[in-house]
Amino acid sequence: MTSTPKTVVLADSRWAGHHQTYLFELSAGLLRCGARVILLCPYPELIRERLTAAGYDASSEKLGTVVFQSSNRSFLSKSRDHDPLTTAVRWHRTGRLIRKFEAARGWKADIVFFPYLDSYLRFLPLSIVPEILLGLPWSGLYFRNHHLATSRSRLTLAAKGDYLLRSSSCRSVCVLDERFNDRIAEISHKTVIDFPDMTDETPPVEEVPEAAKIRTKAAGRKIIGLISMERRKGLVTLLRAAVAAYEAREPWFFVATGPMLRDTFTVEEIAYCEEVKGRIQRGEIDNLYFNTNGNRIPDGAVYNSVFTSFDVVWAAYEEFEGSSNALTKASIFKIPVVASAGQCIGSRVEQFKMGTTFPERDVMGCIEAIRRILRTDTAKEHVPDFDGYYARHSRTRLDAILGELMAQEA
Repeated sequence: MTSTPKTVVLADSRWAGHHQTYLFELSAGLLRCGARVILLCPYPELIRERLTAAGYDASSEKLGTVVFQSSNRSFLSKSRDHDPLTTAVRWHRTGRLIRKFEAARGWKADIVFFPYLDSYLRFLPLSIVPEILLGLPWSGLYFRNHHLATSRSRLTLAAKGDYLLRSSSCRSVCVLDERFNDRIAEISHKTVIDFPDMTDETPPVEEVPEAAKIRTKAAGRKIIGLISMERRKGLVTLLRAAVAAYEAREPWFFVATGPMLRDTFTVEEIAYCEEVKGRIQRGEIDNLYFNTNGNRIPDGAVYNSVFTSFDVVWAAYEEFEGSSNALTKASIFKIPVVASAGQCIGSRVEQFKMGTTFPERDVMGCIEAIRRILRTDTAKEHVPDFDGYYARHSRTRLDAILGELMAQEA
């Protein structure tokens, strides 16, 4: 007699940025582990298409889909992402959609996993809420937990929703940044799992037009590259470093491409970006590919084609405490990284010798950090542990964690 496979719900009402990658990777991992998946997200059929294209059996018998779109802005203040009502409504809608799907398909969900747990925590400290509104065992990936580094205020913990983790139906708490595991375990009384910062590992396709254009413009110079331009990713520092490198006659070529999220920058920063763009257009600078009109580059073969055109990956985040799967991509394709010192990213780059770091926003420190990466004598002494980093953030580790999660509900 064949046992019924475990049925896992993945629920995430967000879609931009990394959310699509995580929905794809988690769905793929669960299918590899023999589970059935109920996928609640804004465009689940797009995830099904990606899975099928990647060779997975994502038929309706293996993957059930439900369109789940929820306001990601506070009902009370449009400048905020969350409030107590928004978060409670999200729990309620998730539970209702799951029950409706179960009734229609005859499936029974065993556990719910939230790829972005933060949306289900904020401003909702009552640990009984999941039992009332969801009624299923659950776990999830907690991204923004960095307040735990300094705060022990009960008010802060309540506002962040950390006390919700004490829910009797919560099975575990997964995190990308392992620095606060003891504190989360102390608050939640749950197992805390170091979760891989996954990325799409699809080999790059034959060089895509943008990658070819970058290589042509670089004309043999070493390429330092950033995909997706946001303030937190240190774009302005990259531009300043490119200008300084040009003036110092360094044989380097800088790349900033993908979408530019203009609303993340100050007015002064946008003005500087436009100034640099003008200098490129006038031919005053020829060591910078700065595509401010770029569209989102979908993760996978196309993204990886552009990514692997780089000789150095730019990961010099600013005022950012979390993890980045740019390091995972760098470990897969064995490309060194230049990063801001400190916090999660800088600490990992130094721990695994994946590149060099410099003080945040220090342009001349950045120039020297790139010099150290590209210096051949340093390369002989500085052996990066790309394989060690990848082992912690691979699909193999993901499958092991998902297998353990499902085993809890045996």
